[in-house]
Amino acid sequence: MPIDFRMKRRIAFMRHNRCGVLLVALCLFILINPFVAGTFGAVFLALGMVTILMLAMWALRMGRRTLLALGLLALFTVNAVAVDRLGEHWLRPATLAVTATFVGAVTAGLLYYVLDWRPITTDKVFGAVAAYVLIAFTFASLFGFLQQLEPHAFHYAPTNVPEEHLDWPAMMYFSFTVLTSTGFGEITPATRMARSLIIIEQVLGVMYVAFLIARLANLYRTTGKDHS
Repeated sequence: MPIDFRMKRRIAFMRHNRCGVLLVALCLFILINPFVAGTFGAVFLALGMVTILMLAMWALRMGRRTLLALGLLALFTVNAVAVDRLGEHWLRPATLAVTATFVGAVTAGLLYYVLDWRPITTDKVFGAVAAYVLIAFTFASLFGFLQQLEPHAFHYAPTNVPEEHLDWPAMMYFSFTVLTSTGFGEITPATRMARSLIIIEQVLGVMYVAFLIARLANLYRTTGKDHS
């Protein structure tokens, strides 16, 4: 098989399974997190997050108005991160709030695509996993925002988290433990608001799996009726 033909097939597969490309990017982003640190690492992760969200917008084939609104949010996010890294740390709560809004808006669009009543495709299966990851990212941003308002919102052992505050990789890790209901480890909530956010994420995690299973079950039931 010629190399050009195989390359065209792969490109065609990626175009028809854009959520698969998004999922790969999300997995790479998670794997790269432990290798970046300091100011450069924070900027790299912030730009990586914006790039992933722009990739999600491409995967969802959003309309012009939605793309414009989310594009403005992306610009605000990049600008806020840049200002924060230039020393204007008083803007950090606003930075995290804008980031959480941007991630949440893209996640909502992906959930709408995955859970609608159109036929299930391979792209939607990839999208379902990507949406689950983005839910965790959304709450990681919210936890970071809450930590700016309540510095002691979370309790953690200094041996596990040597920084003064939980950074993004720690928040992401904590968010996944909450979403998957695997239980608390070295990070635990210490305020009422932190517990409230955790309850919401746990409920969303369980309900998402339930809705997805119901969606697939209804699909197979409908398919079975068509063949009978």
